[in-house]
Amino acid sequence: MPTKPNSSLFKWKLIATLLMLTLLGIGLSNGHSPAHASQSGNPGQQPLSAATLCGNGSAPDYGFSYSLQQLHWTVNWQGYASQQAVNEVDEILDQLEGDAIAQTMILFLSPAEVGNRVNCAVHFLRYMKLGLPDGERKDNGFVFLIVVEAKRIDVHYGVGLGLPALTAHELTSLNRLAEQTYDSTNSIDQALLALVRGFDEYTRSKYAAYFIPTSTPIPIELPALPTGALGITTLCCLMCIGTLILLFILWVLVQIARRGFTFTPSPYSRPSRSYRSPRTSFPSSRSSPRMRGGSGSGRSGRGN
Repeated sequence: MPTKPNSSLFKWKLIATLLMLTLLGIGLSNGHSPAHASQSGNPGQQPLSAATLCGNGSAPDYGFSYSLQQLHWTVNWQGYASQQAVNEVDEILDQLEGDAIAQTMILFLSPAEVGNRVNCAVHFLRYMKLGLPDGERKDNGFVFLIVVEAKRIDVHYGVGLGLPALTAHELTSLNRLAEQTYDSTNSIDQALLALVRGFDEYTRSKYAAYFIPTSTPIPIELPALPTGALGITTLCCLMCIGTLILLFILWVLVQIARRGFTFTPSPYSRPSRSYRSPRTSFPSSRSSPRMRGGSGSGRSGRGN
């Protein structure tokens, strides 16, 4: 007589199989969930590197580490502009600073280095302390920010409190001029020079060259000699006295030479003929390059 299968044993095997599958699924889920969480992160939290982007920093350094004295008015230009264009920009901006109109710097950055672009230009002006520290042209600092993207450039500015005559409309037009020049020429050099030349022309239309007044020398008035016969007599007397003094000095020198007086230098002194100035490794002031930077408070009023 055939035996019936044990239904209870079959049920236990089925339950055990389902339990193992369930535990395996839980294990796989726990193994993948931390990696997923680490990639997604908290939706409301910014990446840690965002605080170091230009425009997202705060005083006193605003996240910058540039030297406050630069070789050129154009900063971080390597890989974007040519040395020739940067030198030409220096000539224009040197004269603009020499005339106490504006102390101007240009900063090149990639999009990955910039957060808030308007704040970036203003923060760089403050960090570099651009503008004169005092006087009638105090706080005349200015900054152009050029963000070089894949197929275009984006230009912004930051202006100091000492340049109130520079309007937002005209400055924004200069930004667009540089951007359009790059669009038509695909040349950073051409865009940079168009921007600086336009800025030089615009600022000079608003501010004249300013020179610090110097004190006027006071003329020394010599007493007038008497005129007429008395004047001639006085002049002859002065000439005679001068001649006598000169003859006396010559006589003293002759007597000293006859007596054979010689000057014996101190044993501790070094003969002047045998002394040669050693060459030093320090460059002369003529060969040292000019450094460019700010010396004021860097107070900025606005940007765009």
